[in-house]
Amino acid sequence: MQYLDSGKRDPSQALGTWLQSVMADDVAEVRWQSGFFGADSLGIVQSALKGMAGKDRPVHALIGSNDQCTIRRDVERLVSVLGIPRKRAQLGVVSYQDGYFHPKTFHVRRADGSQAAYVGSANLTGSGVASLHIEAGVTVDSREGDPTGVLDEVASAVDFWFSSVPPGLHRVSSLSDVEQLVKEGILADAAPPRAPTPKTPDGKTRPTLKDRLRPLIAMPRLEGFVREARAAIVEGAPPPTILLPTAPRDGFPPYLLFAPGQGTPTQGAVALSGSSLPTGAAGLIIRLNRDSARHFQGRPGTANFSVPVPTLSTFRFGLYPGRFTRPRAEFPMQMRYLTNEGIVAIEATETNIMAYGFIPGESGHGDVRMLMPADIKALAGRVRDAGKVLPKEGDVALLEWPTLNDKREFRLTFLDRNSALFSQAYGLFQQAQNSDATVGDGACWLPDTLSPPWA
Repeated sequence: MQYLDSGKRDPSQALGTWLQSVMADDVAEVRWQSGFFGADSLGIVQSALKGMAGKDRPVHALIGSNDQCTIRRDVERLVSVLGIPRKRAQLGVVSYQDGYFHPKTFHVRRADGSQAAYVGSANLTGSGVASLHIEAGVTVDSREGDPTGVLDEVASAVDFWFSSVPPGLHRVSSLSDVEQLVKEGILADAAPPRAPTPKTPDGKTRPTLKDRLRPLIAMPRLEGFVREARAAIVEGAPPPTILLPTAPRDGFPPYLLFAPGQGTPTQGAVALSGSSLPTGAAGLIIRLNRDSARHFQGRPGTANFSVPVPTLSTFRFGLYPGRFTRPRAEFPMQMRYLTNEGIVAIEATETNIMAYGFIPGESGHGDVRMLMPADIKALAGRVRDAGKVLPKEGDVALLEWPTLNDKREFRLTFLDRNSALFSQAYGLFQQAQNSDATVGDGACWLPDTLSPPWA
């Protein structure tokens, strides 16, 4: 028996360290209960669980959805890792209206019949497994002479839920069950928004505490999902429906579509192929970086946003004459800044999307960039005059996509970081990042219901 306490800030005390040691090739059965669950915890056990799925070994898993905060994407990933549907994998989501499902136990039975278990405070979440928080628990192992009776009780406590029909249990035997739990409000469709930054009675932001905690161990990513997401761009996704004629061009990748015979940049409706973004997406939630936030900080130079490859089928490029003949499409753009109290806006401006680094000798690394207009400086002045906080690196903004059917312009909304909408958008981006579901390096899909109407 061993006592683990991550208050010592020693990596050996993290739940993830113990999981790595016991989730070996000889694991024959796995059981767990976790009051809170996040798929970012699965990287550390993914290989073992996938191997068990291939051999149809028993896995009985219980996760809570307390306050309906467990999200659809995380449960879908767990379903995939466990190989559900299969006969010997059982998954249950436990949720109550007036109380929490709160146990944290993990039990393994090895091929030689020995057992090991963890019972403590750490949930099967990324922060719980990596000990971002201060956690404490006890491990028991029959190989070390610990009593098997206690270990049997840990296992049977999980099995009880599947051998009976206790209230609050929702069995998951397929992805359609996950969808149904979302419809019933048991699972959340997306991460809840962050709580707003607390303020003092006079409206000032409370000072930030100086002492911070860091994870004790590095968490492996769910590599299988990373590979699948990347492959989907080229291989797995169905081909986009293109409504207007397009033609490939020698020297450029197939995801760059060109308007036939267009020797100058395409503009507006002519620059659109008619292909749509994924169902339910109105554009992107983008994370500002040092480059794209340049104009708000008063730094010189051209500001750009890197346009993700999965969005490029929506465009038809022409050619920009110059030393290097680059693919380019030009669009009108509207920009605004939203707060809880109202809108700060400027007159419509223009942007362009241009590809760099595909022609020998030119700068760039085979990337596609959207110009962040210099008119942002005028918007920054109005935001400053209104007494609001300027956007900065790390903040998020909403970039709505042009379409052939209605708007044929980009619409860019910057957000007051103290607003409820910022919290919601930032939460969605963090959820996508934690789930390896970002679009490119600095964006995620924008739901069509998130951005407020434009006047």
